[in-house]
Amino acid sequence: MTARAASNTELPWHESVWTPISRALAQQSVAHGILVCGATGVGKRRFAERLMAALLCIERQDNGDACGECARCRQRLAGTHPDISRLRPEEAGRQIKVDQVRAFGHSLHLTPQYDTGRLGWIEPAEQLSPSAANSLLKTLEEPPGGCHIILITDRVSALMATIRSRCQLWRVPSAEPASGRAWLMSQGVDASVGDDDLMRTPLAFLSRIEVGYDELVADWDRDLIRLLEVKANPVTVAERVAKQPPTLWADWLYRRAQTLLQASLTLADAAPTGDHQAALAAAARRLGAGVIEPWCRGVVRATRLQQTNADWRLVVESLLIDLSQRIASTANR
Repeated sequence: MTARAASNTELPWHESVWTPISRALAQQSVAHGILVCGATGVGKRRFAERLMAALLCIERQDNGDACGECARCRQRLAGTHPDISRLRPEEAGRQIKVDQVRAFGHSLHLTPQYDTGRLGWIEPAEQLSPSAANSLLKTLEEPPGGCHIILITDRVSALMATIRSRCQLWRVPSAEPASGRAWLMSQGVDASVGDDDLMRTPLAFLSRIEVGYDELVADWDRDLIRLLEVKANPVTVAERVAKQPPTLWADWLYRRAQTLLQASLTLADAAPTGDHQAALAAAARRLGAGVIEPWCRGVVRATRLQQTNADWRLVVESLLIDLSQRIASTANR
């Protein structure tokens, strides 16, 4: 294995943050608690993995990166490093529980196998329940010697202030559009179809391709049209949506709500931007702003709940039932 092979976590737009990190590594001044944050799709986890690798390596390169070749690096890459403890929700989308934090804290106090100390990894940190966050505070305030704890979050504002204050914060920047596009092209991805906003979060763009985003959007558009035309069951649609990527669906719905609201306030037919878009606009104009505008407020509330511990299926179901009821009340007048 070469040093280059171990550097697959490197992303060009991270260098402005990695430079001070490398100085802190050289000076052994990296804090015990490290909070890595940034927008979805900028590569926070890659950055955190790069930092973890450097902290556990004893043959670091001149720029602070792990060598990728020593025994410790090989164990880390194989997923068998004995000094790494990871803390995640037991189920995706659920809270991290206080009992999990207690077990995590106990593991950090075990004698490390290597003199680089133990390393804790928490993601997503915003999923810590209030009691779990309070329990974690004790470990952050009095960490074992040589231990580092890395917390990763999309929403630093969702963390308790006391957690934030006990961590050294490293905010991973978004990519410049040209940099993001060039990196995607280097990965064999056709980035010519993405606008500049998408290029600022290249990994989000990549994940859209991997999940077949265009096909998902076409399905979501068809479902929304059928709901507006009272040809679909909102509960059935909600069950299907709940199994799909919630962040992508919430983002799509927010944008479609804007389209519907704008169309409902327009008297003249707008120029169609595609079959689905034209059908959505026509349905919105038929129903009118009295139906669409209050439902769009509900969309805003629902998309915010996607970033909480709320039961996402119930959130979606409630939102779609509300739309169906508003349409039915109009038909009955």
